[in-house]
Amino acid sequence: MKKSTILTCLFYLLSVSTLIFAQAPTRVTIKGIVQDTNSTTMSGATVMLLQPKDSALVNFARANDKGAFEFKNVKNANYLLKISFVGFLPYQLKISVANNEITDLGAIKIKPISQELLEVVVKTAKAPLSIKGDTIEYNAASFKVPPGSSVEDLLRRLPGIEVDASGNIKAQGKDVKKVLVDGKTFFGDDPKAATKNLGAETISKVQVFNGKSEQATLTGVDDGKKEKTINLELKDEFKKGSFGKITGAVGTESRNAFRGNYNRFNKKEQFSILGYTNNINETGVNWSDYGEFKGNNSFNQNDNGDFGFGGGGRYYFMDGGGILDNFDGKGFTKNFGSGVNYNYTFKKTKLSTSYFYNQTKLNLDQYESRKTFLENSSFNTSDTSNTSSFRGNHSVAARFEQMLDSSNTLITKANLSFSNSNTTLAQSQRFFNENNALQNASNIGNGSDLNAFNLSGTAIFRHKFKKKGRSFASSLAFSRASTDGTDNLKSLTKFFAAQNVNDQIKAIGQLNQNANTNSFIKGGLYFLEPLSKKIYWESFYNFNSSKQDVGRDAFNSLLENKRMDSLSTFYKNTITYNRIGSSVRYSHSGINISAGLAALRYDLNGKLYPKKDAALNSEITKTFEAITPNLSTSIEFKNNAYLGFNYNLNVEAPSISDLQPVVNNNNPFYITSGNQNLLPTKSHEIGLDFYKFDPATFANISLWTSYNYYLSQIVYNQTIDANFVTRTQPVNIEGGKRINVGIYTSFPIIKTKLTVNMNGSVNNTSNPTFINGVKNETNNQGYSVNLGFSLTPSDKLLMNFSSRLGFNTIKYSIEEGQNQDIKTKGLDASIKWNFAKKTFFETNLDYNSYRNDRFNFNQEIPILNCSVRRLVMKDNKLEIRLAAFDVFNKRQSITQRGYQNYVTNQTALTLARYFMLSLTYNVKGHVDKLKKNEGWF
Repeated sequence: MKKSTILTCLFYLLSVSTLIFAQAPTRVTIKGIVQDTNSTTMSGATVMLLQPKDSALVNFARANDKGAFEFKNVKNANYLLKISFVGFLPYQLKISVANNEITDLGAIKIKPISQELLEVVVKTAKAPLSIKGDTIEYNAASFKVPPGSSVEDLLRRLPGIEVDASGNIKAQGKDVKKVLVDGKTFFGDDPKAATKNLGAETISKVQVFNGKSEQATLTGVDDGKKEKTINLELKDEFKKGSFGKITGAVGTESRNAFRGNYNRFNKKEQFSILGYTNNINETGVNWSDYGEFKGNNSFNQNDNGDFGFGGGGRYYFMDGGGILDNFDGKGFTKNFGSGVNYNYTFKKTKLSTSYFYNQTKLNLDQYESRKTFLENSSFNTSDTSNTSSFRGNHSVAARFEQMLDSSNTLITKANLSFSNSNTTLAQSQRFFNENNALQNASNIGNGSDLNAFNLSGTAIFRHKFKKKGRSFASSLAFSRASTDGTDNLKSLTKFFAAQNVNDQIKAIGQLNQNANTNSFIKGGLYFLEPLSKKIYWESFYNFNSSKQDVGRDAFNSLLENKRMDSLSTFYKNTITYNRIGSSVRYSHSGINISAGLAALRYDLNGKLYPKKDAALNSEITKTFEAITPNLSTSIEFKNNAYLGFNYNLNVEAPSISDLQPVVNNNNPFYITSGNQNLLPTKSHEIGLDFYKFDPATFANISLWTSYNYYLSQIVYNQTIDANFVTRTQPVNIEGGKRINVGIYTSFPIIKTKLTVNMNGSVNNTSNPTFINGVKNETNNQGYSVNLGFSLTPSDKLLMNFSSRLGFNTIKYSIEEGQNQDIKTKGLDASIKWNFAKKTFFETNLDYNSYRNDRFNFNQEIPILNCSVRRLVMKDNKLEIRLAAFDVFNKRQSITQRGYQNYVTNQTALTLARYFMLSLTYNVKGHVDKLKKNEGWF
C-alpha cells in the first residue's frame, strides 16, 4: 500500500511537470519601461538582449518617447537584458525561460552616474553596441569572426553596415567615404586601405558617425556638410605594439603572389608599411594613382581650400551607357607596389605622411567590332590589337595641422609624384561598307615613352574671433606639373575603293617630341559673421590662374626626320578665374538654409606659335562673366530623418586639353584636334534627397533625385569622309539633360541574423552632337533593380546573396533603325563557413548575363572561386590555404557600349582558371613595456 502510494505521487508529479513544460511557449515577447530613479521616462535608451555565455548580441531596441521597449517573437530562452543611456550606469538583468507568452518587466530604474557610484566596481556584460547622438559604437568582441579575418569581414557582421564584393562600405544606407584608425588617416583617403590590411583581432571598437567639415568644426556653426565616417579603435595591446601579416602563394600556370603589412603603433605615433608583388592581375592601384601617373591630376580640388558654395564640378559619364565589364582587369599584368605611412599626434600637433610606389606591366590582346551609322548609311570596323606597356609611379603625401592657440589653426598639405611609362601598340583595322565589302585596311605600330612630374601644396589658415561664430579663413595653393615624352607612329593603310593609284596606299612614319608644363596657383578668403544666434552672413573670394605651355615637334621619319610644320605646334594657354560672393545662412536645431549669389569671371588667353621661340602665329583672348545663384536647404529631424534640397547654376571652364589646337593622328582613321574658341559649360543643377534611419531596428531608406539641364556644353562633333576617316573636335552646343531618380532601403528581417537591402534607379540622359553637319540626339534610358541578403545564422557561417537586373534603351535621332535595347542581369553569392575546428571553406560566385538582340549578342559568364584554409601553430599564427579561381574556366573581359553614332563589342583575353597554394604568417610582437608617450623616431 505504501509502495503504490509513492508510485502514484511520482506519476502525478511527472504528469504535472510534463504539462507545465508542454505549455511553455517556444516564442515569447519581452517588454518593459525604462525610467530613472525619479520615475522619469528615459526616451531613446538602448536596450539589448544578450546570450549569457558570451554576451553575443541576440536582439536590440530603443525605448520610445514613453520609455517603453518590446522584443517580439524571440526564442524562449535565458538572456541577459542590458540597458545603456548616456550619463547613467549600465543596467543588467538576468531573464529566465518564461512560462507565459508575454514577459512584462514593468518599470526598470537606472541610476545616474555620480562620484560615489564611479568608485563602485560594477561587473556587467559589455554592451555590444551603444548609440550616442548620431554616433553608433560597436564592441568588436561581441561580433564573432573566424580567426585570421580582416576588418572587412568584421564590418560585414555589424548590424547597419554593408560591404559589397569589391569592399565598398555603406553605413546606415550611406556610402562611407573615410575610414580612420584611432582617429588618424591610414594611407590617404582610401577606405579600403585599412579594412583590407588590418586584422579583425586588432579592433576594440567600431564607431560610425557623421563627420563635420573643417569649417564647421572651427566655427561651431553647422553648415550641413557631412560625410559618413568610420573610426576603428585599436585594442590597447595593439596601440602600443607591433603586428602584421605576410602571405606567399604559388600556383598553376606559373602564377605567384606575395603581400605583407607591418604596423607599429603607440599613443602618439602610427607606423605602417605594406607591399605586394604578383602576376594575378591585382594592381592595387586606385583612380587617383592613374591620374597622377598620367600627369593630369595637377591639383586636387577637394582640399578644402575653396571657400563658398559650390558652383561647378566636372561630371564624367557615358552618353549611351550600356556597359558590361565582367572583370576589372583586362589582359595579363605583373604588379609590384610598396608604401609607408606615418602619423604623429601629440597635443596640438597632427602630422600624416605617406609614400607609395606602384608599377604594372601589362600585356593585352583584344578584339573589337564597331558599327558606325550615318544619316543614310553605315559601316563596320574590326579591330585586333596587342598592347604592351609599363607604368611606374612614385607618390609622396603629407598633411600637417598645428593649433597655434585656441583661436588660430594652420593646415598645410603637400603632394609629390613622378612617373614614367612606355607603351607599344600593334593594331590591325579593317573597314567594311554596309554591304560588308572590304573598303580599307590599316596596320599600325605605335610606341610612346612618357615621364611626368607633379608637385602641389596647400596652406589653410583659420582664425576664430572672441565673438561666438565669427571666423576668418584664408588659403593659398600651388601646383606644377610637367610631362616629357615621345611618340613613334608607324602605319600602312590601303584604300581599296580609291580610283587614283596614288591614293590607294598611304604610309605614315612620324616621330613626335612632346614637352608640356602646367603651373597653377589659387587662393581664397572667407569670413563668417553672426547676425544673430541663428542667422549668419558668409562672404568669400576665390582666385586661380592656370598656365600651360604645350610643345610638340613632329618629324617625318620616312624623309630623314624632316620637320612637319602642319603637325608641329607650340601653344601657351592661360585661364584666370575670379569669383566673389555672399550668402545668408540660417542654422538652428538641425535646420540649415542658405541662399547666396556669386559673380565670377573667366579670362582665357591662348597664343599659338609655329615652334618654340618663334614669332606669334595667332592669339585668342576671351572673357566670360556670369552671376551664379545658389540655394541649399538641409533639415535634420529628431527621429533620425534628413531632407535636403539644392540648386546651383554651374559654370565650368573648358579643359586645357580641349583648348589645345593640336592634331592627334596616332590612329590615321581617328584624328582629333582641340578648339581654342571653346566657351565654358553652363548648366542648371537641382537635387533633392530624403533619408531616414531607425536606430532601434537599423532599418533605413534613402530617396534621391537630380536634374541637370545644359545651357551650353562641350560635345565632340564628328566628320566622317568617304574613306571612313573620322575627325573629331570639341565644340559648344546648347541643350542636353540628365535625370536620375533612385531609392535604397535596408532592414533586418531577423535582427543580427538576416538583413535585406533593395535599391532601384531610373536615369535618362539626352545629349546632342553633329555627325557630318547633321544633328544627332542620343537618348539613353536606364532602369535597374537590385536585391540582396546578408545571412549570419551562426558565428561559424556567413552568407551574402545579391541579384541585379538592368534595362537600357539607346535611341538615335539620326538613324532610328539603329535603336537598341540592352538587358543585363547578374548574381553574386558568397559563403564563409567554419565547418571544422580551425578549418574554413569560402566560396563566391559572380554570374553575369548580357543581351542585345539588335546585334544578336547574348553572353553568360559564371565565375566561381573557392578555397579551403586551415589555421595551425600556437595562437593561429600560420594559415595554409588552397584556392581555385574561375573553376568553370569562363572568365572573359567583355564590354559593349553605345555612344553618339556607334556601338562597339570588345572582347579581351584575361586571366582564367588557375589554382594556388598559399601560406600566411601573422606577426605579433606586442610591446607592453613601452613607457608612456615613448616613441621610435
